[in-house]
Amino acid sequence: MHYLSPEFALIFVGFLWLYWWAGSAYGVRAQNHLLLGASYLFYCSFDWRFALLLINFSLVILLLAQAIRTPDGTRRRWPVIAGVAIALLNLGIFKYYNFFREEAMALLSPIFTGASLPVLELVLPVGISFYTFQGIAYLVSVGRGEYKAATLPDGLLHLSFFPTLLAGPICRPNELLAQIESPSQRAIVAPEWAILLVISALIKKVWLAAWLAEEWANPVFSNPESYHALELVGGLMAYAWQLFFDFSGYTDVVTALALLLGFNLPVNFRQPYLATNLSDFWKRWHITLSRWIRDYVYIPLGGNRGNWGLTQLNLVIAMTLSGFWHGASITFVVWGLWHGIGLVFQNLWHKVSEWRLPAVIGQIITFIFVCLGWLLFRAEDWDSVSAFVKGFGEWDIVPSLNWLGLLLAMVVFFTLARHAQAIMDKSALALRKLPWWGQSFCLLVCALAIMELAPAGMPGFIYFGF
Repeated sequence: MHYLSPEFALIFVGFLWLYWWAGSAYGVRAQNHLLLGASYLFYCSFDWRFALLLINFSLVILLLAQAIRTPDGTRRRWPVIAGVAIALLNLGIFKYYNFFREEAMALLSPIFTGASLPVLELVLPVGISFYTFQGIAYLVSVGRGEYKAATLPDGLLHLSFFPTLLAGPICRPNELLAQIESPSQRAIVAPEWAILLVISALIKKVWLAAWLAEEWANPVFSNPESYHALELVGGLMAYAWQLFFDFSGYTDVVTALALLLGFNLPVNFRQPYLATNLSDFWKRWHITLSRWIRDYVYIPLGGNRGNWGLTQLNLVIAMTLSGFWHGASITFVVWGLWHGIGLVFQNLWHKVSEWRLPAVIGQIITFIFVCLGWLLFRAEDWDSVSAFVKGFGEWDIVPSLNWLGLLLAMVVFFTLARHAQAIMDKSALALRKLPWWGQSFCLLVCALAIMELAPAGMPGFIYFGF
């Protein structure tokens, strides 16, 4: 079920009424029970087996977390090690088994004639990468003594909370679980912001991302040999913005849902295409994943505690693993490696020179570098990457796509990105002055206008596949 679909909206409005009535009549515990049931019903709408896998995973993680603390107050390490191993094994089987099977077969076939490994017909559960990382973060936090083990109902809700279940943000215990456990009566958090975020999500996902995909990204990537080199450049930029609008639009809508339920979620995007270098980009893009990789991969590898060369190696390993997390494909691995090597060259430049590029130049170079990386992210295989790169040398084909529209869109996108927060702040202030029915009317009018402007259909979110 799509978060921005009319069906979801109707069901959510009905659930919202029941949720707040239960809160006023029976308190926070009743609201948590409703949220837990709704989250599993929501997940069952994709496939009931996904929900069964989630509850089994959650119970293992939660029971191991409760086994960490001993009666005398010390902490055991083995539950954390076992839990992380089980979580990664579970993720690996569903997401990476067939990838490793194919690679192993390619290596073994010249040596062992007729060698074969079993084929597993597995459907990748939507959101498995996200709730796996959230479960690991919870378990490690308890193991480090940063957070106490949760009760089973609260822990189950923490790992299945339906606004964050499918594609994050990846929440730490102190960000979501603490709100779930709080006995304080909940209240709708900034309803005007929730309305603005829903409108923002509709604009980004239903209109802009869909338009960029339909007019530029999909045609160019599906048949790069048929387009002029400049159209390939345009298609690559269009995909960069499509991906941002798609994922940040998703984050906007789930943040709005959480606000209406009385929860605050961590920020996941801060205008990443305004970044002036790669480090800045990763502080702005998919922030909750970036800090997860930092805290649970890069720092445990040694971080920057060793010499300069070892620090760069740790950085490359962490970024490569980040790429592999996104998908079981060599293109994702190379995408992560691309960013890792880029960060190393950036750090090398900072080590040998104190001169820094002007901010505008740094932003342009960073955007170009990130766009080239998105080619690896978008391409289905290495042959597709090669065909696209080869097309950069094709200047004889007559351009056929709407270049004027794309150039105008790029100028508008970058300009609005610089003023997005100010626009949202002023809009929130204006909405706050309206009564609830006025706010609802604004949402309805904007939604209808966006639906009229947007391409037909309700496209799925790209990151649901990760």
